[in-house]
Amino acid sequence: MDTHEVKGTHFVMVKCPSKLASFSKIKWIAAVALTVIALPLLLIFCASHLDFSSDFEGIYILRCDRGLLFDIKNDLMLGEENRLLAKIEFAPLYNFFQGGNRRPSGAPHLNYSWNNRLGSGYIFNYFGDGKQLLTCFSRFRDSQGKIPKGLFVGGGLPYSNHDDIDLTMSATGMAHFDGKVWHHLWCNVNETIASSPEDKHDPSTWKFLGSKVIFANDTKLIIRSSHELPFCNTTFHIDRYAIFRAGETYFTLLIKITNMGMYPATYFYVYGDEPWVGEFGSSAGNVGWVKDRLYYYEGMVDPRKYSYAGMYDIGNPVILGEKRKFTGVANFIEWMGELTPDLVYFSNKEGEFAEEKERVPLYSKDNRVIFLQWGPRRLLPGRYEYMILAIGMAGNEPKSGFPVKPVVTLNPGDRDIILSAEK
Repeated sequence: MDTHEVKGTHFVMVKCPSKLASFSKIKWIAAVALTVIALPLLLIFCASHLDFSSDFEGIYILRCDRGLLFDIKNDLMLGEENRLLAKIEFAPLYNFFQGGNRRPSGAPHLNYSWNNRLGSGYIFNYFGDGKQLLTCFSRFRDSQGKIPKGLFVGGGLPYSNHDDIDLTMSATGMAHFDGKVWHHLWCNVNETIASSPEDKHDPSTWKFLGSKVIFANDTKLIIRSSHELPFCNTTFHIDRYAIFRAGETYFTLLIKITNMGMYPATYFYVYGDEPWVGEFGSSAGNVGWVKDRLYYYEGMVDPRKYSYAGMYDIGNPVILGEKRKFTGVANFIEWMGELTPDLVYFSNKEGEFAEEKERVPLYSKDNRVIFLQWGPRRLLPGRYEYMILAIGMAGNEPKSGFPVKPVVTLNPGDRDIILSAEK
């Protein structure tokens, strides 16, 4: 022990080299440990594309398809699950604080999740007998790799809702759960507005102005999404409204197009799908149907003689191998109001079809389509037009199994809610 005297004050200096060495060693180990942990995270961060624009369903690390090593996201869109490498999901934590998942029972009712800012979400329609109808909006990437915003059918539930990829694929777009299995009804919608075949404007290119749940209770839900796009020498404003009522196997879609400019504009509007009725990813077994007949071949439907059409998963007898048993599920789309489509057709390819007399079977394994087209229509400055559609699942006639469209109603009260929201 060394002692030193300073101006009559006596103090003691104690040397503990072993303890100082031990403390330095701890700091060194801690620094190494932090480096080992932080360096890989830093490398992952620098080599990743970050996307936290969606709802926080979890943290998902995916193989990147845009030049970097990884995508790090807080939600998955339909089709991205095949690139998934690792995940941390928040659903168990949410459920814990919410007291667990609510299991529907009793009277028909609705349950939904909607993001106003992103214009995306999903709606469950519970029928009270264990059956469900699911409709997803804008939870998918289109053919250009872009995600639309607004009331456009397509995509799947958050990945955390699923136990496996099979369920993810089954419960997508619009789907029906019969108490045992999911049946696919409608896929990612194919919509566009155009001045000509060369000048098309798909929904993901429209300017998204926002969305809002304008009415919601256990039995009725009304959502609006608003959009804008330069069109020819003017500007179109487009409002879309989706109306759901508990216990119904369809929803009503209103599309309002307003010419906001100073000049008239001529437009075409197209709504269609390769719906994969019955089984996701497959058109096998799908044939067209209207009120009094089936379509085994490509062809047109007279939109003034009929007010609805759909696809029926029953098998096409003119195709070898399609006489086996299929699901018997059918979808439908009904056009209402004064604005009737000018063209409705079944085909094996979007944008073209053969006349029925040419006897071209609906044969595609994954691309038997139904399409509606309006136009050419001339819209004057300051004027607007409504397209009104009912989109959903048909029932079946008990003896023959032939599809039966549900009775579709336009409730004056729903119109009043929409008009009030537009003020």
